[in-house]
Amino acid sequence: MKNIFLIMIIAALFTGCDKDLTKEPNFISEDVVFEDENLTEAYLAKIYEAIRFQDLGGEGNNAMGLIAAVGAEHTAFANWQTPNQAVLRTYSEENGGGSLTYWPYGNIRDVNYLLENIENSISFTRDYINAKIAEARFLRAYMYFELVRRYGGVPIVTKVQNDTDPTEELYPSRNTEKEVYDFIYNEINDILPLFPDAKSGVNGRADKFTALALQSRAMLYAASIAMFGEMQLEGIVGIAATEANTYYQRSYDASQKIINEGGYVLYDKSDDKVENYIQLFLDEENDEVIFAKVFEPFVKGHSFDNLATPQGFSASWNSNYPVFYDFVELYGFVEGSPITGVSRDELTDENSWDINEFFGMRDPRFRASVYYPEYEWQGGTVYFHVSTTYTNTNGEVVTVNSGTLDRDGTPWPAAAPPRNVRNTSLLVRKKVDESNTNPIANASGQNFYVFRYAEILLNHAEAAFYLDKKDEALTDLNAIRNRAGVPALMSVSEDNLRNERQVELAFEEHRYWDLKRWRIAQEKMDGVRMKGLTFKYNLDTDRYMITLKNAESVTRSFGMERYYLPIHLDWINTNPNLIQNPGY
Repeated sequence: MKNIFLIMIIAALFTGCDKDLTKEPNFISEDVVFEDENLTEAYLAKIYEAIRFQDLGGEGNNAMGLIAAVGAEHTAFANWQTPNQAVLRTYSEENGGGSLTYWPYGNIRDVNYLLENIENSISFTRDYINAKIAEARFLRAYMYFELVRRYGGVPIVTKVQNDTDPTEELYPSRNTEKEVYDFIYNEINDILPLFPDAKSGVNGRADKFTALALQSRAMLYAASIAMFGEMQLEGIVGIAATEANTYYQRSYDASQKIINEGGYVLYDKSDDKVENYIQLFLDEENDEVIFAKVFEPFVKGHSFDNLATPQGFSASWNSNYPVFYDFVELYGFVEGSPITGVSRDELTDENSWDINEFFGMRDPRFRASVYYPEYEWQGGTVYFHVSTTYTNTNGEVVTVNSGTLDRDGTPWPAAAPPRNVRNTSLLVRKKVDESNTNPIANASGQNFYVFRYAEILLNHAEAAFYLDKKDEALTDLNAIRNRAGVPALMSVSEDNLRNERQVELAFEEHRYWDLKRWRIAQEKMDGVRMKGLTFKYNLDTDRYMITLKNAESVTRSFGMERYYLPIHLDWINTNPNLIQNPGY
């Protein structure tokens, strides 16, 4: 099947020469592609593979942290890495959106080619043709969603272009942002009856609930743009405020259909809430997963374990995703904790903390998602302290940062490995496989959950809240909190709804987009320098002094223009009908 990929020529939509617009996928025999299921499945698989469900770019897959980094959840180990470059870069018409750029019109063209040609098949059954049309149109709708949440309105192209087409079709203008969201909504409504009844999303192939999940998410985004955004360029970006409830209702209805008919449940196999949340992302055959990007170690693997495992264990790279303390502050403490909150004013050398109280009694989702000092891992301990203070045999209080000490008969390093403390002294633990004791590049196989049921409940809750169905929103949030092992909320507000979403979906490529659609990205990410922690351990008291430190080399910038990425100058030079976004 892989040979088909080597002989296919994919044409981009906006290229320098008109003749490129007329290129068709070039197979050994084009006439038989949609007469042979193997060839058709290979053609469709290539389209799946080219879609950016998750970014794996960067050296050694370090760009797996791209969206979380630009969303101020964590940073990357070094500024040369793709995620930090995306944070630091200046966006402009000339430079474009850098690693956030996504302009998949070549892949959209391949979808259009399939749709125009599979209907002519004399070999396939009607059911098979319908199923492939449904998959292809879902993939096209998903690509338009990725486009609209980056750029606002973009050209909607639904046919293969030829050089004999009218100029306005060869060089289309941008549709409005509303038209793109409406296109996604209508596409999904059209294809729902075409999908087979069987679920296939957990195995990486779209089904009707995958399509509904996209509708649930996309319509929520559209509603937020209408509610909180500003319409500019006659609607090329922005949606009229009067449309907000329409989109909230569409999102609510799609979520409700999944809730009522999907048979999905929140993963809850273990009474240990930390272990349960850990296993949610490792036990991939579970009824919370709606649609996943599927990986297989070595065959189609990634390097996440090698990147994320802390230093001090066997990973050759390690410690690549330091978590910002600003994000940690979103997590609450469990019931009965002696600490209910920590003011930054308390983080001084004059105060000391029991580490099990400071971190170990937070929301179980935090403990399943972040490595912190003395985290138990692979039969050992993860360290993050920069020094150890103790009273020596002469009665002198000394501070050391090298060598090994004795702590109640157990060896204690005077300081942690340097990579662990380089940035924030906290690291991403979520989705790391503890059983992988010798992680290497491309050898990890954890699937990436594009859609899972918890998100649908959060989408449903948010839409219900703005539709004045607050009791339903509260029920949704408390179902998620109950699974997590944290106390139920007594009422729902915009703040706790948003906080719950960020905590539950941490490091899953949501927060950046959520802060943008809520139009609070400036508040959270402009003129700020994210923080990390410095830990100094006192062996005599078994407590830590914890202080704040700058975790980034520069102050972040997020101007109003960044709610939309720039249309690259190269695209405008090729197609002068493309209007630039505001602020560029």
